Amino acid sequence: MIKSILSNGTTVLYKQTEGEGIIAGAIFIKGGSMEDPEGKKGLTNLTLSLLLKGSKKYDAYQISKVFEDSGGYISTSVGEEYATIEFALRTEDFEKGMRVIKDMIYNPLFPEDKLKMEKRNVIAQIKAKKEEGFSYAFDQLRKEIYRGTPYQYSPLGVEKDIKGITVKDLKKRWKQMLSGGRFIVSYVGDMPYSTAEKSIKSVFGKLEKSSYEIPHYEFEITGKKCKTLKREGAQSTILVAYDAPTARDGGYFAMKVLNGILGSGFTSRLFQQLREKEGLAYAVGSFFPTRVNMGRFIAYIGTAPDNTEKALKGMVNVIKSIEKGVTDDELKIAKEKIVGHFLLEHQTRAKQAWYIGWFETIGLGYQIDREYPRMINRVKKEDIYDVWRKYITKGYRCVIVKP
Repeated sequence: MIKSILSNGTTVLYKQTEGEGIIAGAIFIKGGSMEDPEGKKGLTNLTLSLLLKGSKKYDAYQISKVFEDSGGYISTSVGEEYATIEFALRTEDFEKGMRVIKDMIYNPLFPEDKLKMEKRNVIAQIKAKKEEGFSYAFDQLRKEIYRGTPYQYSPLGVEKDIKGITVKDLKKRWKQMLSGGRFIVSYVGDMPYSTAEKSIKSVFGKLEKSSYEIPHYEFEITGKKCKTLKREGAQSTILVAYDAPTARDGGYFAMKVLNGILGSGFTSRLFQQLREKEGLAYAVGSFFPTRVNMGRFIAYIGTAPDNTEKALKGMVNVIKSIEKGVTDDELKIAKEKIVGHFLLEHQTRAKQAWYIGWFETIGLGYQIDREYPRMINRVKKEDIYDVWRKYITKGYRCVIVKP
């Protein structure tokens, strides 16, 4: 692994591999949809989408063609805390690919006709989410667990805001994002850094010099509050959210294992109790998304409308059951599952590039990519009880969506 910080603040991570002549990269830009201004929610997502729709030297077809003709791809995505440009191609096409990325970054056109089309696509996505029980419930839950912060909005944005976003808004937002301190660029590929270095520096060395920290937001979940919403459908969807550690908090790895015990897969407590024993669940589980701000542990269930109250009570009781202890088997299985999934995710260079860039972006450092299995395996039962007591016992917010 090579880590190099350019004079403008850009971080470059590079890992050489042996193989079939493939290189993959992930460009992380700190500060995602959380920076969308009031009245323009969805701006960052549109900006990144339009990057692929044409630059000064390459139209949308040519941009895709360079990567796809090489057996690879190029894509963008936006989360609350960062945006990404991801790509892969053959090593022999690396310089050509980097020239395309350079023109995309410094000379995007943000064409008006493509913006209109992309706005229609995003609005269609937002409407589709309202039709799907879980997505609709999660968007409602955001408002309860991130109240008063930009996290209460999906990165896709708000329909009425999207309609009013202009090309001028995109240009202004992209200019704001183009600063060295925001960029973390990670590569994993079958070529030495000395061969790739010139192309990498020619692209990212031109960014404006700066430093950048992801802004800090807080909202603590205490007490117990539920919100019930009615919508058409055949089942009830229930989401229950608790406070949890952020990526940089001491209990982060213990909460990963706790999530594994409670809601990850067929062996988890939520599945075994609510689906296997009580027959309450169409789907049930939990997840613990990694965040720089406001960590959350979220359990979910899809159930028959008549079982709504019983299912909610059952979820809360299963999560509460940690106070009675964790078995050696549960601990072992949860760890094996987490580590196994993590290692399987690393089978491609693209995922390896994504992970090292991501760990660096969220403040844990790229080294955690190597240390992660060890950090999970060293979690003890006491660590799980500690993190459960510190966060879960404070209370929860829940959203119930039923017919």
